[in-house]
Amino acid sequence: MTDFGPTDEHAGDSEDETTYNALRLPGAKRGDDGSRSSKVEVLTKQVSFSSTGREWATVSGEGLHVYSLDEDMLFDPISLTEAITPSAVEKKLEQKSYSMALRMALHLNEDALIKQVLEEIPYAAIATVVRTIGPEQLEKLMNSIGKVMETSPHVQYYLSWCLEMLKTHGVHMDKRRSTFMRAFRSVHKVVQTKHDELKTICNQNRYTLDFIESQASLTKTARDKEDEAKSKSNAIVS
Repeated sequence: MTDFGPTDEHAGDSEDETTYNALRLPGAKRGDDGSRSSKVEVLTKQVSFSSTGREWATVSGEGLHVYSLDEDMLFDPISLTEAITPSAVEKKLEQKSYSMALRMALHLNEDALIKQVLEEIPYAAIATVVRTIGPEQLEKLMNSIGKVMETSPHVQYYLSWCLEMLKTHGVHMDKRRSTFMRAFRSVHKVVQTKHDELKTICNQNRYTLDFIESQASLTKTARDKEDEAKSKSNAIVS
């Protein structure tokens, strides 16, 4: 094992090349033109592509390499510290440092923790928190909102998050729409599902209200007739 990885991946000469060098004649400046021995240039263990097709990563003996078509990829060093833990996120929430708590939760990428942070942020602080989110975390935040909205009853609250993100970072998202397309579709699908569910409930309530209103109208008509009959009978008696 060396500083550059396993020794078997970075061996200087192969066995055949060593044998050939031992048989090379003294004073010869060039060897056999038929020799095709070469060193290993790249040896990877795994290659993975992103869903957008704009980034791919590979693991080699020298570490993890990430390549992207975007020239303005941003790096946030907050993810390098070991101090980012769920307990640290909860402490930031207690201190009302909502922006830092959300950024740390997004780095940990735990759905339950992200949901907890989002729902503990006051409605009035949404715009301020969104402005502190860097471009490198926008896609992750929108994906997280889409996941949380699937099971959360706070639809208007999360729609406010989406609206503020579009107001603040809309230009950046529009320029890189291919990067955010997956997140856009995820949120749109959830919003459309919620709309259909509410539409069904509202239609059912409307029919129920129409029935109650018609029954109330019939009851009122019956009472009016009864009162009219009583008034006529009283007039006859008098």
